[in-house]
Amino acid sequence: MRELFRRLQYLLHREQYDQELAGDLEFHREMAAREGRANLGNELHLREEARDAWGWTWIDRGWQDLRFASRVLRKSPGFTLAAVLMLAVGIGVNVAAFGFFDLMVLRPLPVRDPATLLRFQRASNQSYASVVPYPELAFFREHTTTLSSVMGSTNSSLTMDREERPIRAHFVTANLFTELGASAAVGRLMDATRDEAYGADPVVVLSHAFWERHFGSDASIPGRTIHLNGKPATILGVASAGFGGLSLDDVDLWVPVTQQPYFVRGSKLLTDYSVEGAFLCMWGRLKPGYGPKAAEDELRTLAASLRPAHPNDIWENETLPSEPGGYATGSMSGSHHGTGKKDPNFLIPIAALVGTLVLLILAVACGNLGSLQLARGVAREREISIRVAVGAGRGRLVRQLFTESLLLGLLGAAVGLGLGSIVLRLLMSVSGAPSWLDPAPDWRVMLFAGGMGITSAIVFGLMPAFQVVRGRHRATRMRQTLIGAQVAASCVLLIVAGLLVRALDLAAGNPGFAYEQVITIDPSLGGHAYSPAKARAYIDALEARLRGIPGVESIGLATMPPFGNKNVTMGIVSNGRVLNIRVNNVDPNYFETLRLPLLRGRSVRRGDVDSIVISQSMASALPGDPLGQLIELADKKYTVVGVAGTARVSPMQDQRDAQVYWLSSPDDLPSSALIVRTAGAPENALATVASIARAVDPEIVPQVQLMKSAFQQKLEGTQYSALAVSLLAFVSLLIACVGVVGLVAYAVSQRTREIGIRVALGAKPAHVLNVVLRQFSSPVAVGLVIGIAGAAALTRLLRGVLYGISNLDPASYLAAIAVFLVAIAAAVIAPARSALRVDPIRALRHD
Repeated sequence: MRELFRRLQYLLHREQYDQELAGDLEFHREMAAREGRANLGNELHLREEARDAWGWTWIDRGWQDLRFASRVLRKSPGFTLAAVLMLAVGIGVNVAAFGFFDLMVLRPLPVRDPATLLRFQRASNQSYASVVPYPELAFFREHTTTLSSVMGSTNSSLTMDREERPIRAHFVTANLFTELGASAAVGRLMDATRDEAYGADPVVVLSHAFWERHFGSDASIPGRTIHLNGKPATILGVASAGFGGLSLDDVDLWVPVTQQPYFVRGSKLLTDYSVEGAFLCMWGRLKPGYGPKAAEDELRTLAASLRPAHPNDIWENETLPSEPGGYATGSMSGSHHGTGKKDPNFLIPIAALVGTLVLLILAVACGNLGSLQLARGVAREREISIRVAVGAGRGRLVRQLFTESLLLGLLGAAVGLGLGSIVLRLLMSVSGAPSWLDPAPDWRVMLFAGGMGITSAIVFGLMPAFQVVRGRHRATRMRQTLIGAQVAASCVLLIVAGLLVRALDLAAGNPGFAYEQVITIDPSLGGHAYSPAKARAYIDALEARLRGIPGVESIGLATMPPFGNKNVTMGIVSNGRVLNIRVNNVDPNYFETLRLPLLRGRSVRRGDVDSIVISQSMASALPGDPLGQLIELADKKYTVVGVAGTARVSPMQDQRDAQVYWLSSPDDLPSSALIVRTAGAPENALATVASIARAVDPEIVPQVQLMKSAFQQKLEGTQYSALAVSLLAFVSLLIACVGVVGLVAYAVSQRTREIGIRVALGAKPAHVLNVVLRQFSSPVAVGLVIGIAGAAALTRLLRGVLYGISNLDPASYLAAIAVFLVAIAAAVIAPARSALRVDPIRALRHD
């Protein structure tokens, strides 16, 4: 320890100690002269030996290497610029991918003490729901001892005066703002004791964006009255610009949850325990000293104590699993319920795929730079020979060359950090992320970019440095290995892009039914507490008015219209494996309205109680003839009376997307949507249909949408994915082509004399090209084989989103290989032509 402090003291006072050392050496030189010894030794060497004893000379040598590397790179601006740009592209896409992961998973939301927040869901042996009934949430809030607070939120669409579009409102527990540490830009926020109490006046809090857009940032807005669904409410204030709550959805205003029945006529949100009732997303804040497991155990016990009073609504063995609630991933889950369990690892395959693809781009860039470093070693042959002659060891040369690569890596990381941040901002803007979600890089992203720069320097700089120092830069094995790596990485990216584009094309062209001339109307009657009888009257009145519109051909009903956000699944065991199926309650007109073909048997009919129609995808998974089979669903057996075509209700799902249709009962009407087919363009009837739907009950704002618009929205994610992967593949191919051009040109320059001799002896152009390109054919072929195998393994992760094709689709593989070969052939044209133009006389004089 004393030695360490001694060295640290020297480091902090280096100049003083160096001056004292110089003085000591001068004194000893004078004393030696007086004694008749004229030569004390090499003073500079003695000073260096003395500094070595202090143990910090590596700092001086490092700075020397860094200064020399800077001078070398400045002398080659073309190479430096090309290297930094290639690295910036490779590191930039990785920074963008990691930045998104950091934003969604690692970076907490801008709320108070996010680490103690938990998001709760419901689960049992056979059921799962990401939301909780309000009465159950209120019971937990009243009796919990492990949570300091319980918060809830549910969204709804409301009408507002002077607003043409529906208002996006969140009904929340009033403690949400204080628990999250929110502040008001204008006025005040909700107070649990005043605004959530029984009989409190109806109030709202505006979001900052809505305040700016609708009220022009009017600071006098607090106290003003607005009308939501025709009901007056007082504006309390405006939330700060950086506050978005615990949801990633854009929100216009917040309303106390206890006032939801006031704005939504007939709502039973505050009293309904049933699965089909209204729900809230539930969060809780842990008390000090308690962990998530303690909270889950307590809530499971509380749910069990509540079940005897509500045996039909509180599930048997109900648990409330939690996940971190102060992060974006805990705010992404929408309301969903159904049978089957949620897969907590559903993001892992996607993250693995994206991570692999962006790393492949960096691998191509590093391989290209490694090849350029090897070729550049020839130009520095004289410099390295001189340094060896004056005593530089192999380790010293490797360290200097690696310092140059490290400097390039760090420069590429700095530029890549900026490029990746721009790309991430563009992605967030295109995806419609809330404005308060800041994609600016934090320390994790910066550290990641620096680590990628250092790793890249090791990958593309260390081995070439050893090769150059050993004088083996003329050997081709290292270059061939790097070429093979570039080819393999580019091939994987091209194949993945080809698969996604081909699957997208098939899905966009054939979802299994005729959707182009269909309009969907979802009045969400259940959310307005419509009884089955009242829902029947509403639907009958709406149907009667819709049939009066010229061009309306047919109208059907379904609880789960195609391309909607509702989703109920069930699991059955068939041939020893679990088959997840989507269930849909429909009326007899559903198949005709959608033009969904019945392949065998018949449709559901009025009076059918125990009959179902299944999709062809499900029929193929059942043993034997499906017609007449008994299938047990929800503890009840049903007879298969028909087989319909497979409908891509989630358009990019593969052939395992199975459906079951049964006749809707009166109890299903409050949750049903209408499907309207028109003879002409549905756009011409859309405004009329929306007007009629609102006129039946002015307090209801039905969601009226073209089905083809909903279809396109479902495809957007895959379209963006296909575009992103295609861009990555293009960039990878471009970098690989640039590398091949450089290497072929280098090979021509190195074999100029040999080529000249062959031409002088009468060699044909084809023979000359064979001599030049032969060394590259093997690594390209091996790289293609490795790339195809790697793509086959990687695209197994894509099987769930490859509609209509296999992850081994021959057309996609052949197309990708063809594109790659054509691009490489085009890239080598210029250097190959230079080989054919070699003048034999000049070549023979070539040194």
